[in-house]
This record gives sequence, C-alpha cells and structure tokens, in this order.
Amino acid sequence: MSVDVIVGLQRGDEGKGRFVDMLAGEHDIVARFNGGDNAGHTVVLPDGRDLALHLVPSGITHPATMNVIGNGTLVNASKLVAEIAAIQTKDIEVNKRNLMLSSAAHLILPHHIYDDKIRETGSGRQGSTKSGIAQVASQKAMRAGARVELINDNPEDLLTLVYESLVAQRRMRDEAEIEPINEMAVAKEYLENAQRLGSFVTDTVLYLNQQLRAEQPARVLAEGAQAFWLDIDHGMYPFTTSSSTTSGGACTGLGIAPAFIDRITGIAKAVPSHVGGGPFVTEITDGEQLQRLHGDMTTIDAEKGTTTGRVRRLGHLDLPQIRRSQLVNGVDGKQEMALTKLDWVHRYGDAAKICVAYMLEGKRIEIAPDAAYKLELVTPVYESLPTWQEDIQGVRQFADLPKAAQEYVSFIETMTEVPITLIGVGPRRDQVIIRGSL
Repeated sequence: MSVDVIVGLQRGDEGKGRFVDMLAGEHDIVARFNGGDNAGHTVVLPDGRDLALHLVPSGITHPATMNVIGNGTLVNASKLVAEIAAIQTKDIEVNKRNLMLSSAAHLILPHHIYDDKIRETGSGRQGSTKSGIAQVASQKAMRAGARVELINDNPEDLLTLVYESLVAQRRMRDEAEIEPINEMAVAKEYLENAQRLGSFVTDTVLYLNQQLRAEQPARVLAEGAQAFWLDIDHGMYPFTTSSSTTSGGACTGLGIAPAFIDRITGIAKAVPSHVGGGPFVTEITDGEQLQRLHGDMTTIDAEKGTTTGRVRRLGHLDLPQIRRSQLVNGVDGKQEMALTKLDWVHRYGDAAKICVAYMLEGKRIEIAPDAAYKLELVTPVYESLPTWQEDIQGVRQFADLPKAAQEYVSFIETMTEVPITLIGVGPRRDQVIIRGSL
C-alpha cells in the first residue's frame, strides 16, 4: 500500500495545501484527483512568500517530487497556463519533468465560463465562482465533453468546438448583457494556451499504476480540492461542487485501486469557515465577534478565498459534521486527523463553544444529517471549553502547549475517537506540532 490521501473534513479551506506541501518531501508523487481552478491552496514558502495554487498540486515546491493533475480534474487551459507562469515567477521550476497532466481530464472551455456567468445573473444563481465547473461536469456526464487529449491529437477540432459553441451561445450572452466578444479571437487564444500544455499531457493512469507496481513502489500523496461537505454525492446538496471530494474520489480521480491506499488523513479547522450559500449550523453572526475572529485580513492566513478573495463565513467547531465526514472517508481510529488554526482559538474569547450534537425534532443526534434542508432544521448542542491567551505559534511540542490548548485537542480526540497527529499553529510550513505516527 503506497498511497496516502489528504481530505478536508469540513467545507473547504481547512489548510490541506500546507500539509500536502509539508508531507510532499516524504513522497515521490503528489497527485490532484478532483476539482478545477475554482478551488485554491495557499502555500507559504520557506522564505515567507506565499504561493497561491489552484490546479497544480501542492508538491510543486519540492524539486524531487513529480506532480500529477489526474483524470478526475477539470482543466481550464488558459488558467492553468497563467498559474504555471505565476509559479515560475517564484523561481520554482515547472516542466514535464515535474508536472504531468492527464489526457483524460476534461477541458473547461470559454463557453462553459460564460454559461456560468449567465446563470449567476438569473434566478438560478448558486453563488458560483463563475469558473464553468458545473457546466463542464454536466457535459462530461452527458458524454458530450472535450478531454485534454484533444490538445495534441486533434487541435483543429478543439478550435472548431470552442468557436461554434461561442457562436451558438451569442444570443444568451446578449440577453444577459455580457459584453460582446470576437468568438474566433477567443477560440484562437484558448487553443494557443492549450497547446502550451501539450508537453505535459500523458496517460497519468498508466504512469501512476506503473509507479505503484514497480519493484520499489513510489510513495504517492493524493490531494483533493474542496472538502467533504461539498461532495456531489455526500455533501449538503445542492450547495456542493460537481465532483467527488472524498477519499474514495482519489481512486476514480486518479485511476488507482483502493487496495493501494494506506493512510487517510482528515483535515479539520478549529475555526470552521464557508464561502457561498448553504446552511451553516454553527455560524457566528455577531459582527463584533466576527471581527475579532477574522483579525487582520491582510495576513497570509486571513479567512478569504484563495481563488475568489471573498470573505469567509465563520462559526464554531461542529463535531456532528466531522463525524459524518469520518464515516464516509474512513477516517477512524486506525487513521488520523490534522487540526489547523489552533492558534486562532483564543480569538473566541475566554471560552470556545464546540458543537457536540444536534437536536432534530426533539431528538439528540450525534451525526449530521445528509442534506442541506435537514441541516436547516437542526439546533446545535454546545459545550464550552476554556481558551488561552498565550501565543503558541512558536510551539513545536504538544507538551509545551498551554494546558487549556492540550485539553482542547484531547477533547476533540475523545469526541471523534480519532487521534490528532498534526496540529497547525501558524501558516508557515514549519509551524506544525507533529505527534503520534508521523
């Protein structure tokens, strides 16, 4: 078993990228298995600069690591070219020796993005990032999508597809009062960007399986975008993304057998957040408390989206939602959790409330229900734990944490029955307390 999987246990933005970045040095390959450029990770480089990643795996900062964008991803060629260029401005090498792009991934085309913008101007808007994710996913399901393989195998057809789709859409763009475009110019620009990716395109399913079955098997770290409660099958539907965000999604999104999965690490954030619509059972709406929790919004770890820049909604830690996520992802007592932003807990004040159960129709339930409308019906049951005021960003040993911080972590372990082996106490790669099996 040679594959380790990192998954978000909440609503996204848990800090998965920083742990992938930290653990990438122990792995030969970091592979992204779902989502598109609508998601983002922020990695803090050793020199303190921040690196925003959207589709490129978080292992790109490690020179000896191969990075794979898997078949389960959705690829906007123009955005990926721009992302690679931005990474290279940080003096980080990106070439076919350290980045591979699956020929079976689906392409997000310009008309998908316009379709998304058109929907967001009408009554059916869903708070989308306007990245064309739902649109390309629906075409994929209808078996009418365009895959990355077209870039090298049939670029003429790709150009024609982009152009004709934009022309057919013209009336809808006009009705939505979107500025007119030159469809052929947009199509040609997209194809030019797509062809810049040609050297990265390969059969990544074959590559990964060859590496996993080698005499000395490669160690693979599977990285997902978004998180459990945004999963298309198991999340708070319809306020979800369009792909599988679970540990099982690593198998379909990379083309690897479940038997290869060794370790599953679920990431949870001590101060949960959410961008966009949908129920948020433990959401904090008090303006003064929110301002205190957010703190300085100019910092690297500020609670605003890496991709959208939108300010995130914040709340209290919700254990019923984490328990459902654990069930589906297989994050049980034999696996492990990572907890991020422990250094923010003191911002709650003298005590931090933790939701330990829900009340639903007069009954206490320990595991969150499986739909958005049901989450709207529950009432959180809270327990309060004392906080601490000491600055813990310099702490590297669990025993050196304030007693209240140790008890806070231990309480979560007891309530979830899963050991917490990684604790984030700051945004930098080195601001982590490592415990247990790691």
